[in-house]
This record gives sequence, structure tokens and C-alpha cells, in this order.
Amino acid sequence: MPGLSAGGSVAAVAGGGIAVGVVARTGRAVVVIVRGTRDVPGFAVRREIELTGAGLPAQPYHAAAGLDRAAAGKLIGQAERGAAETAAAGLRDLMASLPVPPSVSGVAVAVKAVAIPDSVEDVLRSHAWMHAAEGVLYREAVLAAARQCGWTAYPVEVSTLPAAEQILAALGRAAGRPWRRAEKDAARAALTLLR
Repeated sequence: MPGLSAGGSVAAVAGGGIAVGVVARTGRAVVVIVRGTRDVPGFAVRREIELTGAGLPAQPYHAAAGLDRAAAGKLIGQAERGAAETAAAGLRDLMASLPVPPSVSGVAVAVKAVAIPDSVEDVLRSHAWMHAAEGVLYREAVLAAARQCGWTAYPVEVSTLPAAEQILAALGRAAGRPWRRAEKDAARAALTLLR
């Protein structure tokens, strides 16, 4: 995967732009944008964006469970495309809301290692696999959306995110509430892109 070394860390990207960190959830994502350096990062913005395409279910694998194979595959394909398009629109809107159009150094998406079957039919045999597949669908949609916007996308394994407790506390004070685990993990993902 782009940006990941064999050890699972992300190489810092150059440039004086901003770093975007994302934690994708079912049908939505928390986005935290930071700027500056890894040692002295500054908070820029935080927002939750929608990931579910118009008229599509937030849990597409669950919705596909009662459908025949062809219809299930079609629904999942629509959900994947809709999520990527909606994510791209949300990311573009977020960037447009900033006072000065930023130079985006990269988009780091926090990911967890999961193993799911390759076929929709096999995924639909297990409720746990349906949840896992939906998680993968949304994180892959954000990665695709970042690339669609012309930015470098980096999947970053959650277990490799920096602890950075003091930095997270300072970013949280600047961001204000809510500053939950999702916001912290998104910020930690963004930090991996700063030098």
C-alpha cells in the first residue's frame, strides 16, 4: 500500500501544507487537519463528513444479506462508488471552508488489519464479516476519494500511530469538544505525515 514501509510506518511528506487524518466509521468519517511540524503541530480544523451515497444504506452488506447474488453484488458496488464520491465531496467541501486554500501534503487514513473473504457471497455468511467488510469499504472509499481529489493517500495501521499524548492534549484544547478517541486517532494519523 502506498506510503507504508515494510515496518508499517508512513514516510513524512515534504511541503509546507497541511496533513489530513481520517478515521472512517460506518457511513461517516472524522477528519482532523493539522499543520506545522511533528514536534510543533497546529490544529487547523476538525469535521465529521458523510460517507454514505445518496439513497444507499449505511450498512450495505447487511442490506445485501437477503438479496440474491447478483443483486447483492450490485448493491455493494453502488455503495462503494457512492461512498467514494460522497467522501470526495466532503473532503473538497472541508478544504474549501478553510480561509486560505491549503496545499495538502497527504491524507492518512487510520486502518486496522482485518481478514475478510474475497467474495460478497462469502462475506454475507457471517455477521462479523459483514461488519468488517463495511469497515473496509468505508476506509477504502476515503483512500480512493483522497486520490480522486489529487492528494496522496496513506493507509496507516492504528497500532503504529504515535502516542503523542502531550501533543494530542494541546490539539484537543485548540479543537475544543468533542475530542474523543476518533478525533485523537485522526490527529495521530495526520501527525504521521508531518516532518
